[in-house]
Amino acid sequence: MLDLRIVGGTVVSDGRSRPADVGVEGGVIAEVSPSGGLGAARREIDASGLLVIPGAVDAHFHCRAPSHPERATFASESRAAASSGVTTLFEMPISDPPCSTPEAFEARRRLGEAECLVDFALFSGAGLTDPARAEAMAECGAIGFKLFTHRPPPERLDEFDGLWAASPDEIYDCLNTVAGTGLRCAVHAESQHFIDRFRTDLDRFDHPARPPIVEAAAVGLVATIARDVGFPAHIVHLTSRLAVEEVRAAQSLGSDLSAESCPHYLLFDETDIAHFGTFVKVAPPLRSVEDVAYLWQALSDGTLTVVASDHAPFTPKEKENPVYIATIWLPAKGAHPFTPEKAKAASEYAAAGQGIPSLEMLVPTMVDAGLIGRFPLERAVEVMTANPAKLFGIYPRKGTISPGSEADLVLVDPDGGMTVDSARFLSRSGGSGKVYDGLRMTGRVLTTLSRGRIVYTDGKVVGESGGRFVSPDGPPLHVSQTQRPSTENGKRI
Repeated sequence: MLDLRIVGGTVVSDGRSRPADVGVEGGVIAEVSPSGGLGAARREIDASGLLVIPGAVDAHFHCRAPSHPERATFASESRAAASSGVTTLFEMPISDPPCSTPEAFEARRRLGEAECLVDFALFSGAGLTDPARAEAMAECGAIGFKLFTHRPPPERLDEFDGLWAASPDEIYDCLNTVAGTGLRCAVHAESQHFIDRFRTDLDRFDHPARPPIVEAAAVGLVATIARDVGFPAHIVHLTSRLAVEEVRAAQSLGSDLSAESCPHYLLFDETDIAHFGTFVKVAPPLRSVEDVAYLWQALSDGTLTVVASDHAPFTPKEKENPVYIATIWLPAKGAHPFTPEKAKAASEYAAAGQGIPSLEMLVPTMVDAGLIGRFPLERAVEVMTANPAKLFGIYPRKGTISPGSEADLVLVDPDGGMTVDSARFLSRSGGSGKVYDGLRMTGRVLTTLSRGRIVYTDGKVVGESGGRFVSPDGPPLHVSQTQRPSTENGKRI
């Protein structure tokens, strides 16, 4: 007898949609059967009229633990994840101490195991040039490596120790070092040279402070190194057409280069800076309307294979800044004098916390995109489930509704909806997500299961812990194995 059966729903997984029932036993999917084909079970969930999708694998998540519990903890953020249909979190290594030594890694793992409600994995810092150190981090169970290609803010140097390299030769050495582990390296790609170039060129206002070339130049460098060395790389939070074209070119030449974007880059553009100021301060910054449209196109054609949250919590107090000087950050026609007042505003803007708490918008954004017909629902689901699981070596354990896979499942009402109110986010810094306020999203998460355990239902989180540490099952798949969108059953449900 099964522990649980979920009956009457439409299963959306691995590029397919079909009416099917799902049987769960021992936290694992035992059977996926045509409707009415399952045997008896101790419990049953009636999913009639609902979508049944894999739990989302958020491949880009920041917790801030253990150094800034006022911003976020594994406990608070994993509850937020459960409430929104995310069942696996890939935590980035920024903290104090940063996750770039075996000791810091093991301490972070113990904290996550004690607090997490859903499953989690840990990235290691990639600012390493000692192969033995890189191998030690891989042996700890790192899901992958993370490298920043620019200097961190001076006040955050301790949090970034072992996570960054700024010059091309340093970037090459670090990427070449971690390549020996076989793990995929996630890269925050912005060129320090061009950051400095546009930061000092303040008498011109035909570019924002970090224009697309800052991103694209670094993507091109990483892509070239990946091709030369022969290792899998993943560009995080892509924002611009210029950078996407660098990724597309590298993929056409055979590089194992994957890339992601995020809800805030897909939903908002640079005009929102004038309205929300530092509450939408991110790096890279929000881009033009044309760039946003191109990101959606790149998701549709498979150049971008992943959507992740880049959940970066700062408290509302840390994000607040009363001065919004849009002309400093937005492209403008003609010259504008750089006055002392604008210089002061720019300095205040630069001091504000950098990031948006987007964890609870990952699944709603993609489900909405599929249901309103922006692209097929099947594609919307796989870019946040199967694709990240494949790229980082945990598929088919995660990211799919298949026999033998862990029973990470989300029930979605396609006829429901939600009007976003960030004050109701469960993230400890949720109030900083005010840019999302008032958005109307089609579809609503009703129930979330993590390895067969109900962790969210009837509008309430169930349980306090029980999440497990996740490490790769094997080598990551090549990007070509995830990038082609499925055309099977591509119609909207």
